[in-house]
Amino acid sequence: MKIVIREALHSDAQNLAALSIQVWLHTYAKAGIRDVFSRYVFAEFTAERFAGEIESRIKQLYVAEVENHLVGYVRLNLEAECPIRHIGQPEIETLYVQEHFAGCGIGSALLNHAVEACQSHDHRQAWLTVNQQNLPAYRFYQRKLFQKIGTVDFVLESERHANDVLVKVF
Repeated sequence: MKIVIREALHSDAQNLAALSIQVWLHTYAKAGIRDVFSRYVFAEFTAERFAGEIESRIKQLYVAEVENHLVGYVRLNLEAECPIRHIGQPEIETLYVQEHFAGCGIGSALLNHAVEACQSHDHRQAWLTVNQQNLPAYRFYQRKLFQKIGTVDFVLESERHANDVLVKVF
């Protein structure tokens, strides 16, 4: 399988929104769909929002394609503040791979591309958050030598979901 990693284009915005909804619901809605989840995904994952981020100088989005089909993406925020260290450093905001392609090297390829992008901007580390209940993602980041430095909550209306903050020096 040939994986192509490239910068996201405006024409990707709708597909990025659809993929995000699919992956997010698979991760968080394990017991089924609830109103709080529906409200979140339809507000957060829109083609308009992705189009704006594609134009951003602070954020960088890279997509993974297999046979001209979008199967994953990584989103960087080059000017994020780490919630534990309270210093500005790149955040890997999102790394999503469609479930059908998990274990095929796409996540690794996207993560490597994100690290290279950080290095090209003279950064030597990056951080991210991972839901404590998302064991496959947590194990993936451990294999990639990310280290836990603390915990923050992802607040979804009145619900709190524990997320570990991980950092990698490169």
